[in-house]
Amino acid sequence: MTCCAEFEDLVDREMALVGPKNLLRDGRIVNEADTEFFLVFGQEGRRSYVGIHYCPFCGRVVSRELWNREKKK
Repeated sequence: MTCCAEFEDLVDREMALVGPKNLLRDGRIVNEADTEFFLVFGQEGRRSYVGIHYCPFCGRVVSRELWNREKKK
């Protein structure tokens, strides 16, 4: 499930991925964002995943890290 239709379209075209980090086996994670939302770069087998905190289209918070910070306040 995603936050908006535009991000869902990226997922359908395999340019974004929604899922836990431990299932990313065909590439590397570029940053340390605590999230299950990733932008995908590169070719299959040599992909790079960039975790995102906000949806690039609607601006909603998608990362667990930011949700956890808000809870602690």
